Amino acid sequence: MSTAGSPTSVALEPNIRRPKAPRMTSVRCRASTSGGGPGQTVAIIGRGRVGLAIGRMCERLDMEHVFMTRGDTSFPPHGPIYVATHASDLDDVLALVPNDRRKDLVLLQGGLLRDDWLRHRGLNRSCAATQVALYMSAKGDGTVRDGGGATCACGPRAGDVSELLTKGGNVRCVVVDEAAFRVASVCKLVWTSAFWLLCRSLCTTPGDAMTVGEVVDSDEGERAVRELACELLDCVEAAGELRVGDENENGNGNDDSPRDSSREAVLRGIFEYSRSIPSSVPSAEMALKEAGFRNGWFLARRSAESPQTRHADHLRRIGLDPDALV
Repeated sequence: MSTAGSPTSVALEPNIRRPKAPRMTSVRCRASTSGGGPGQTVAIIGRGRVGLAIGRMCERLDMEHVFMTRGDTSFPPHGPIYVATHASDLDDVLALVPNDRRKDLVLLQGGLLRDDWLRHRGLNRSCAATQVALYMSAKGDGTVRDGGGATCACGPRAGDVSELLTKGGNVRCVVVDEAAFRVASVCKLVWTSAFWLLCRSLCTTPGDAMTVGEVVDSDEGERAVRELACELLDCVEAAGELRVGDENENGNGNDDSPRDSSREAVLRGIFEYSRSIPSSVPSAEMALKEAGFRNGWFLARRSAESPQTRHADHLRRIGLDPDALV
């Protein structure tokens, strides 16, 4: 998500071609104990803004790393495998990763990967892959800016991720348990589904878009964010993705109102992240490309009890049919 001269959210990086039979383009440095461990090579799938940023972090830490591209068929024998592609490209990527290397996968799609999607691919959080909820901005040259210090990782390679991002990119990243990651990933899912839409539907100039900062810093925008976010959170809770008491299990909630505590944690995170990247404008093109992981995921779960009226109204304001996104 970007305007000219503004940072781009990692959740909305530019289009990356689907790797059918990846080859490795080596960018080799001396092996390092940081991020990948001694004798290990970091593999990076995807050379968009996020992938390039991971590569630059490896360079700063003098770590051996390779970019996986079309043509090659083998992965380095040891080390984390960072997947920095669009969520819509993941099935093609996963088909290339040997089963015995899935424990090394680091999925950078954050909140876009929900329980049912992960479970059907044998990648649920209690199993193999590491997930990262990225709260940072990345530019086309691979430089990054921390998006409020909320980035977190969960899974077997979470420690490697935290070290790489913190030391190599100045992006604070903490290792969390499943309950804490669930709250962070839901926050990112709601943010990526809501803000590309609100930046356009609230804009008074047809065909134009407001910045994230302009939305959250206006009374009308703040109210619209809360209303839409709460509507989407109703859907998340009904789907079992945000479990009542998740916050309390980490000692951060109010024991008297666990549901409100989890919801307020998400809302607080949405506003904090937005105010850390005020000049950004999320990409509508990428939101539509990944609609099945974003707005379409919510719309497919509409019900008589939760019709998502505001969600549908905002879509219609920018000329989109909600049913077409499902």
